[in-house]
Amino acid sequence: MEKITLDAMRNFILDNELTDTVAISLHPDSFDSVVMDYLDTNGNQIERPFEILGIEILQDESGNVPVNKYNVLDAVK
Repeated sequence: MEKITLDAMRNFILDNELTDTVAISLHPDSFDSVVMDYLDTNGNQIERPFEILGIEILQDESGNVPVNKYNVLDAVK
């Protein structure tokens, strides 16, 4: 399975035409990897909540999301 990167996240969001009605949950290792890519790209600055292209990115704390897999959740607004 291919490692999830910042570019892969952007492509996934665009390819699936995701909107702000969803959020994406990632395994903690994948989340950390994406955050590190984001920090490198944005000069060690990160916004809270953490979003990519307007989609909130969350760290899975349930243990249900495998490494390098995306879990798309309905966002509650």
